[in-house]
Amino acid sequence: MILQMIGYGDRTRTQAEVVRLFQEKYPELPPISQGTVSKIEKQVWERGHIRQLKKNPPNKLSDDQKLDVMLMLEENPHTSSRQTALALNISHSSILRVLTENQMHPYKLVPTNELAEDDFDGRILFCEQMIQMIDDNTLQIENVFRMNLHLHFTAMLFTKAVVTAREKILTG
Repeated sequence: MILQMIGYGDRTRTQAEVVRLFQEKYPELPPISQGTVSKIEKQVWERGHIRQLKKNPPNKLSDDQKLDVMLMLEENPHTSSRQTALALNISHSSILRVLTENQMHPYKLVPTNELAEDDFDGRILFCEQMIQMIDDNTLQIENVFRMNLHLHFTAMLFTKAVVTAREKILTG
């Protein structure tokens, strides 16, 4: 409708006249500025239409690049996503997209040392120490971390281990 008011191919009206005509014809709509008319006219002459241009889709990484990202983070899990992006010459957002696709959250990575299946003696020793501390009523978080046992466990697993160890000790 603005193009019709301009006199599309002939440009018979000035932009100021188009603004005045638009506001007279459509008083219920918010008023337009001369700059708006200028932008619309420019888009039509440059593109031939006034539709919004589609945004470019994100760059697709090759499988090799995705593998490089995963290998680099596996080799050194403490590397930040920005350092990885710089080292591999890939955008930071692409690194984050690869991590998301692989259900990885770099800010949540916590390296832990787990006891191996054949480390039964270590488990028993740990559980005995915990049971003793519970019985003595001296178990405090500060004491757990002073023991140089860097274990990552939840309260449920801890409770299960204590109960299992206590049963094994009592049954002999």
